[in-house]
Amino acid sequence: MYVLLHRTLPAFANRRRCPHSSAMKKTVTSLLLAGSLVFAAATAHAQASFRIGPHVGYNWSFGRFDYPHSDYKTVINSARSGGEGGVVAQVGLTTHWTVQPAVLYAQKGFAFVEKAYDAPYNYSYQGKYRFRFNYLTVPLNVVYGQQPGGQGLQVFAGPYVGWLLGGRYTSSQSGRYGGSGPARAQSHAGAVKAGDTYDNRPDGPYVSRGLDAGLQVGLGYGFAGGLQVQAGYSQGLRNLGAKYAPGLTSQAPPTYRSHAFQFAAAYFVDFKQ
Repeated sequence: MYVLLHRTLPAFANRRRCPHSSAMKKTVTSLLLAGSLVFAAATAHAQASFRIGPHVGYNWSFGRFDYPHSDYKTVINSARSGGEGGVVAQVGLTTHWTVQPAVLYAQKGFAFVEKAYDAPYNYSYQGKYRFRFNYLTVPLNVVYGQQPGGQGLQVFAGPYVGWLLGGRYTSSQSGRYGGSGPARAQSHAGAVKAGDTYDNRPDGPYVSRGLDAGLQVGLGYGFAGGLQVQAGYSQGLRNLGAKYAPGLTSQAPPTYRSHAFQFAAAYFVDFKQ
């Protein structure tokens, strides 16, 4: 019972076809199409300038890990911090409107403490888990600047798509049969990878759905010299939790979505048309 609880508690991932895969593909396709159209329009009608430069930032992310339809498990979620870096461009649409596509390496993740009590077995359990996810993300923000050329106070919003590159996890668990029985404890560490189904192998990695997609909004400020600072929030729209392997358990697999507060700075170099 103890081993089953441990190996079935945190599961992630999915590239296998599921009832929602078609709808998700349509959503992602729509986001990519919209981004392509905006970028094409930006390139065709740019009046001010094309600028490009490095982007560095900080993520404070969390997942809201949850077990659906479970009345004997309690989950306390917490956030993890990470960095991001890459390249961002800015293309002028009008005097005050610009579009900013970027390609970024981003660290996300979360942590949680889980407590459970299985009454039929008189078994109590506690687990602590920490996850780091490494993504290649492509955000596409439409930006309104208070001053021409994206300078001054900014408001931005847009979609993003992310691909899981890998990650790491650590966990520790302790369980006890009966109120005064001996406690059993163990700890684990290993890889997180993109995949389809959590197969419950003792030495296997945790698996997360490889594709994430969502929306982000925020505020920023553009300085005359090319420096830009922004603060935003991103909301993942896709459940990234994995399905259990067939025949493993009748329990519903856990769910989570990506949530993050982001703080970033970029420095743009002008390329006049």
